Amino acid sequence: MSAVRVLGIDRVLIATADLDESASAFAETLGLTFGSTVDPADEPLANRVSPVGIEFVTGDDGSAVAQFLDESGPGLYALSLEVADADEAREALADRGIEPIDEMQFAGFRELFYHPKAFEGVLLALTEYDHTHPAESAADAAGLTDGKR
Repeated sequence: MSAVRVLGIDRVLIATADLDESASAFAETLGLTFGSTVDPADEPLANRVSPVGIEFVTGDDGSAVAQFLDESGPGLYALSLEVADADEAREALADRGIEPIDEMQFAGFRELFYHPKAFEGVLLALTEYDHTHPAESAADAAGLTDGKR
């Protein structure tokens, strides 16, 4: 059986009824910053993400996030792990009888979602995306590379 190649924790998703209130509380008490609210018209949820990987998420009535909030209140909703290869991860978990319950993909970003029953009660997202390492980005910005990838 192949193994999932986890590169690290990508994000910790926290369900909340009020994105702005939650982001403000973390900003005031921990000094964190959060990006603008992302609220796609065709999706039943919205979020705000901190550069350190804290993501607040909320949902429209009837969404999985709204159901979670109704049943459990605000708190840990999901854990996102960055993987080297989403297809490889999917295959490795399928070999163990674990299939994704949902998938999301757009320009350079892909997430596979797995049911909490398979991961100790935590909704798990395996995330693959294109990005450069911070050291490489800094070297590029300083003009220390040839600009080729």
